[in-house]
Amino acid sequence: MNKRFFITLQIGLISFFMFADQNLMGPNLTLIAEDFDITDVKDQYLGGLIPLVFWILGGSVALLIGYCTDLMSRKYLFALIVFIGEIPCLLSGFADTYTEFFIMRVLTGIGIGGIIPLTYSLLGDLYSANERIKVVTLVGLASGMGIAIGQLAAGMMGDSFGWRIPFILFAVPNFFLGTVFLLTVKEPKRGQMDQNVKSFRISDFKDFLSLFKIKTNLLVFLQGIFGTIPWGVFSIFIIDYFVVDKGYLRPTATLVITLVGGMALISSLIGGFVGNKLYKKNPKYLPLFCGMSTILGVVPTAFLINAPMHTNQNETMLIVYAACTGLLIAMTAPNMKAILMNVNSPFSRGTVFSLYNFADDLGRGFGPFIIGNILIFYLGRNIAFNIANAFWFICGCLILLMFWTFPKENRGE
Repeated sequence: MNKRFFITLQIGLISFFMFADQNLMGPNLTLIAEDFDITDVKDQYLGGLIPLVFWILGGSVALLIGYCTDLMSRKYLFALIVFIGEIPCLLSGFADTYTEFFIMRVLTGIGIGGIIPLTYSLLGDLYSANERIKVVTLVGLASGMGIAIGQLAAGMMGDSFGWRIPFILFAVPNFFLGTVFLLTVKEPKRGQMDQNVKSFRISDFKDFLSLFKIKTNLLVFLQGIFGTIPWGVFSIFIIDYFVVDKGYLRPTATLVITLVGGMALISSLIGGFVGNKLYKKNPKYLPLFCGMSTILGVVPTAFLINAPMHTNQNETMLIVYAACTGLLIAMTAPNMKAILMNVNSPFSRGTVFSLYNFADDLGRGFGPFIIGNILIFYLGRNIAFNIANAFWFICGCLILLMFWTFPKENRGE
């Protein structure tokens, strides 16, 4: 078996189970809140505070991990972060109090945030510039499938088996997979897939600040903040919204939102395939394609949010809106990661991707916290969710600006 394929396969499998944990709370917010006797404030404690600390702490620690990625053996650090992430995920299923559950959820965020800079640093040294979009798409597909299947399993199992089982179910496999990775992977030489690149290591704050002089980096970070706000809000609140506010059954609502995730996987595959073709033709076409698809995705999302109350006919329309939303809104993700790889040195990619992850975590954390605790309280869920959807329009506009920066800063072949 090709060595780099074997490494990529392992990274994909580990990412599947690691990211499956991400949305395990969403389908069962009410069940979890009732179990810990906090039903009157479930939006504040479960829907807002936990995701905020989960993402912000995880993203902050990932900054340190990203820095270490550019200095240390990535093989050993990767395995360590997998174990650090999965132990608290497993223990989340055994929490006796809200405080224990809170601590375990927050610690799990370190694992999810920490493997991102390691993953893309390794992939950047395994694949050339012309191959990166494809491989990033496939690893992103594995992560996305984990999120979707984890959420679906939690929603389907919650009423019958309780909310705890999914945390245990999706944590256990990575203890085995992480051990196999540690014992079998040979780390690639740093910079081996990039020609004429001088060794550059971030040794002080001035070197760190130099990363922000790359205009494409700034735009990717900013679009990440705005683009992850809707994902963070909808993954936590939208199922409960359709059940409580719109009158749909919980399994139906979970299935509909999982359809968004499922179509997003197809969207990322299409986006990666089209993006790779456009990149080879002319790099400036890549951000143009990503920006326009993101802006267009705002339209079906608006129909989904403003769907009428439950009837059998409305269920069909809800499915159509969900499918169109997922199909348009996720074409950007694999291409943004490939763009970051191609405008940065292989000796600083760990730090760059930790910053990218931190920017995403700011959106995923503060989005649900602000919208869940302020906008929903004062304006109601419907208006708050429409405001969240508008952030995808801003995200698309920021990506379009890369039309002028990416071709000039591209280091790829």
